[in-house]
Order: sequence, then structure tokens, then C-alpha cells
Amino acid sequence: MSEPEHAPAYALLTDLDAPNPDGEGAKPAIKRIHKSDSETVVRLSFRAGQEMAEHLAAHPIVVLGQAGAIDFTVQGETFRLEPGSAIRVDARVPHALRAVTDGAVTLIVVHGG
Repeated sequence: MSEPEHAPAYALLTDLDAPNPDGEGAKPAIKRIHKSDSETVVRLSFRAGQEMAEHLAAHPIVVLGQAGAIDFTVQGETFRLEPGSAIRVDARVPHALRAVTDGAVTLIVVHGG
């Protein structure tokens, strides 16, 4: 009898800094990279000037700068996300993003597990 196969205990996530392939429109390109019981990882690729209007997430989030410069506004303060920086936000806290340059961020939605 063979052993049951188990899902790997890891997931390699790539292309987190990929550019927006469309280059047009007011909103960034959004691509879900990974989903598990504990988190969802999403790439947001922006062209300069594109925005995500104020919104909120049902779960805590972490947003990591991957490429370019993206302004992240939360509770009246604006932080510039660039490679090497990140911000964590509690659930249900309104926030907005605006691309200063072409760029990308990685959104991690932490939903338990």
C-alpha cells in the first residue's frame, strides 16, 4: 500500500514585482498569487498615477513594497512603499494606494489558519 501524498509544506511565490501588463486605465492590475487556509497573497501592479480608492479589508493585511514608489494612506498619514518597506494594517481600517511611479506591491491578507 502506498503512502498518501501530502501537500508541500511550502509555496515558492515569484513575479511579485511584475509590471502592470495593461498600462492603461485608472486601476492597477490585480493578480492572486497564492491562497491557503492562513493567508492570501496578491500582486498589485501599478502604472504611475493609478489609484485604489479608500477601501478596507475584512482581515489584517501586510503590504510590501516590491518595485517603484506607491503611496499608502491610512488614518490620515501617507507612507511611501518602496522595495524594502512594508506596512501592516488591522482589519476594517480604511486605506488607499496611489502610484507615484510605475511599481508593484505585494498584499498579504492574513485570515487565520
